[in-house]
Amino acid sequence: AIVFAGIMLKFFYDRGKKALSIFPDINSVTVKYRDKSALGYSTKSWHTKVGGASRALDIVVTDKELWLKSFLLFAGITQQHDLLHKISLNKITRVKENGAEIILDFKNEKGEKKQVVINTRDKAGFLNCIRQ
Repeated sequence: AIVFAGIMLKFFYDRGKKALSIFPDINSVTVKYRDKSALGYSTKSWHTKVGGASRALDIVVTDKELWLKSFLLFAGITQQHDLLHKISLNKITRVKENGAEIILDFKNEKGEKKQVVINTRDKAGFLNCIRQ
């Protein structure tokens, strides 16, 4: 059982490391907003709507980008659920508030239209940072 757990940890570690490789070192950018325990889901499919991140989504706003990611061991799962994104702020096409939720429409690097729904602890602070 211990060997199996070790293999699983190594699998999630390697998968997470690969998934997070799109993000530069956090110390190399200017962070304007960060919430390491946000909620969110992608509207891509029924599967992604049901399998979102609950208090495991790491939202980072830099001076140029919005990052949606999670911590290392969950990053592979986050990627599977279409919640791992590095978005240029100028690629965000619509921001809509719906109660505590924020609905974000954006275009990814490939030009595909995407939509995620997030819930962050400082909604006003987050919105202020992405709308500048």
